[in-house]
Amino acid sequence: MGSVTVANVTPDQGNDLKAVAVDIHESDQDDSDADHRQYFLGIKLPRYFNKDNDKRLVRKLDIFLLNAYVSGMKEDLSLYGNQLNYFSTTFNCGIIAGAVPLMLLSTRIRPSIVLPTCELIWTFLVMGIAGAQNAGAVYGLRFAIGFFQGIAFPGFAALLGAWYTPSELGKRMALWLFIFNGLISLPIALWGFYALPDQPRDTKAKWLKPQEISLAIDRMDRVGRRPIQKITWARFKGIWATWHIYLFVACYFLYGAFSWGDGYFNLWLQSLGKYTVPQLNNIPTAGQGAALINSIISGVVSDWLQNRPVVIVANMILCLAGNALVAVWESPEWLKFTGYILITAGLPAQSITIAWLNEVCQGNGALRGLIVSFGKTLVYAINAWALVLLFPAVDAPHYDYGYQVCAGMIGLAIVTVGAILFQINRDLNNGKAIRNDKGLLEFKAWPAEDLDTQEQEPSHKT
Repeated sequence: MGSVTVANVTPDQGNDLKAVAVDIHESDQDDSDADHRQYFLGIKLPRYFNKDNDKRLVRKLDIFLLNAYVSGMKEDLSLYGNQLNYFSTTFNCGIIAGAVPLMLLSTRIRPSIVLPTCELIWTFLVMGIAGAQNAGAVYGLRFAIGFFQGIAFPGFAALLGAWYTPSELGKRMALWLFIFNGLISLPIALWGFYALPDQPRDTKAKWLKPQEISLAIDRMDRVGRRPIQKITWARFKGIWATWHIYLFVACYFLYGAFSWGDGYFNLWLQSLGKYTVPQLNNIPTAGQGAALINSIISGVVSDWLQNRPVVIVANMILCLAGNALVAVWESPEWLKFTGYILITAGLPAQSITIAWLNEVCQGNGALRGLIVSFGKTLVYAINAWALVLLFPAVDAPHYDYGYQVCAGMIGLAIVTVGAILFQINRDLNNGKAIRNDKGLLEFKAWPAEDLDTQEQEPSHKT
């Protein structure tokens, strides 16, 4: 394409020229896209398989980064009654104690060291449960497991946010939730030391070429995504001066802490007295299947629409409706089946919320990671006692007010989504925020010199 020189342009003409420039740019992209498309047996493959450098980098990130953290958070001790609740409580207390300190530590020591090390430790601790001789030993092990797992969810979510663009992040956040809930694996923990790439600006990953690192940095710069910075007292205090920490943590916590009612599905099935043990174990997996399908749909739709709040609210409504159906105890069995499945199907609300906060808060790397850490801490702080209170084992499977409270709290979570949108629009209207040329938010409360400091002083030291 040749260059064009324009003189004496009026504002209206300037707008027209900008529109023409966009059309030309999109036309160039279409031509370039056609040059890079891949075919199999004459069938045009999705753009994900394009031959251009950008798509090659995304595929490499998927192979190494997403497969680097196949770890587990659900160890079934085959325990019942309030003792199971107490074991869960000690695990939750460990999460509360570990989430924020370990996330802060990961800004000082590379995540590629901190995350796999914590996974190795909790893997050995889980193995140690098999040799526990009494409940006290299990309590201690469960607390320690929770402590070292505290970094897993927020730490890995922060890494995804550091490498993927808005058109890619939602799908990976949604699907990763299922990868993350897989089995603990010692080989995968060791693989993490090699595969986790830290951040584009300070990566030492051997599997990335220099030109791919430059491309990764450019991809994040194009959308305005700043790196996670080494935490300092000034930065830590600064995050409390903006509304983002309060509203996003409230949104994350209200949904995360009160969307677990599906965990009592099998107890209700058992009370019916007509299912075998294998059926009691297998039937609730219908909810997981619905959640998996919905996660794929939600991730794709939220990336395509570039409208995270709509998808988040839709999933929260699913979970709220499920709790409402189960709360009416006199309702037919098929409605209760539907209710339990809907509670689980709304699972993507949490992962899409993380993708959304990564984009809204993309100008403040420290804030992105700490929102998830604080949110997770509050979730487990509530669940450490609320599960025993709302769903006492002695009342199973008919709980007097557990599902009603969950429905109400998820309703409040929907309100916080509206509050976040209101605050964003307010900041845009009063000049505290702008949208960049990619349509993404940039807040003046987060000065650009933070990035300069980041480039002069590496954020991670080993």
